[in-house]
Amino acid sequence: MALCLLPAWLSAQETAVMPDRPGMGTGTTVLGRGLIQWETEVAVAHARGTHELVLPNTLFRFGVDKRAELRLEYEGSLFLSDRPSYAPSPLKIGSKLMIWGGSEEKNLRWIPRTSLMFNLGVPVSRALAEVLPVSGSIDLLFESDITNWLSLGYNFGTHWREWAPAPDLFASLALNFTPTEHFNFYVESYNYFDCDVDKDVAGYSTGYDINLNFGVMYFPHPRWQLDAYAGFNCYASEPALSSPKNYAFLGIGASWLIYAPEN
Repeated sequence: MALCLLPAWLSAQETAVMPDRPGMGTGTTVLGRGLIQWETEVAVAHARGTHELVLPNTLFRFGVDKRAELRLEYEGSLFLSDRPSYAPSPLKIGSKLMIWGGSEEKNLRWIPRTSLMFNLGVPVSRALAEVLPVSGSIDLLFESDITNWLSLGYNFGTHWREWAPAPDLFASLALNFTPTEHFNFYVESYNYFDCDVDKDVAGYSTGYDINLNFGVMYFPHPRWQLDAYAGFNCYASEPALSSPKNYAFLGIGASWLIYAPEN
């Protein structure tokens, strides 16, 4: 997701929802001990001349400590061509660890909130295991407050999405604007830098995938978040994806803090 500056009426409550989506980045927030949160989204994408329906992307987050959470995530895609086909994705098992949660001390406020997140992708079918036997990611997540209503998030990571001599590099930058207690707006750039084996030249090839997305989050209740977002490709080294007309997406989602021990 785009990184989110929590509204004051949420941050003052321990059992408030901790938004961690939508988008490609993710926030630095970590669930408290014993909390369980469910997040889901449905999106439609246009790529390579066909439409892709991302079936409910489901993420469960379990707070195991005030600085650590466990994560379980799955996403599948239905390609709507002449002959519709379903493409499963690996089941992601991971964790997010808070390294630095910020400080009210004036001389420490310049240090961004920092978390470390890692995921391991487990194939859910034999066919997927043959195509994508290894997948996973490690990301460093940062967030800095500019004002009480404006924040900046920036993430860096490595993503193993296939057999390759080196993992893909990932970087994102998000600007978050919170004009009222119930709304948050953001604009985010998320980018992949690929490294693969090029059999034609018996060497390495690099690719670039630069994307932009924007959206709005709405907090109707301390334990609920609703959101809508859209995005497109700005530049890709693969001609079939490069430019907004070749790759664009639109999605909606929700987050729900479904359990808090004191409640």
